[in-house]
Amino acid sequence: MKALFIILTAVCSLSSTTAHAISELPEDACDSLKCTKVMKSILSGFNNTPHTVSLEPAVYSGSCYHLGDLNPNHEHFAELMIDQLEDDTTYFSTNFAYFYPENPYANWDLAKGRQEATDYARQNARVKEGSNASRVEMYNSEGAPVVVYYMRQNPETKEIYYITYGGFGPQSTKIFCTMNKNP
Repeated sequence: MKALFIILTAVCSLSSTTAHAISELPEDACDSLKCTKVMKSILSGFNNTPHTVSLEPAVYSGSCYHLGDLNPNHEHFAELMIDQLEDDTTYFSTNFAYFYPENPYANWDLAKGRQEATDYARQNARVKEGSNASRVEMYNSEGAPVVVYYMRQNPETKEIYYITYGGFGPQSTKIFCTMNKNP
């Protein structure tokens, strides 16, 4: 059974109706050191890789760990795609898979990523380039942030360090991922 979850669906109820300023880089990602050793390693990789992501269309996939309601030591998986629309707008799409024995996205190519991308992502998930990181901000109908995806990429290995904030405040979830470019 295919059990793919889009994080936006999972965390919409976590958002606040009050405005929250979105920082260019993740702040207090480890919630005062509650992170596991793997999460700290991913955060360290993010902090030591001060490069934005390549805007060249590509699909990436890899391992993720959740700081929130799920076991923080359990490996989950994610796919992210960076793509261009006909008007040269760069957008981002992502999928998360929970409790799979291995990465279900490992063989996804650009055609499969485009097939699975939602119209919502094409219309709303714009990649914002900061001075040394990329991010995608998703908002609810009241204009409050629901999900923020932070990304940095090693230009030599193409590995992406990917940190997601789902919701803000005490009910927030943070997801730490390392993503490799799919063949």
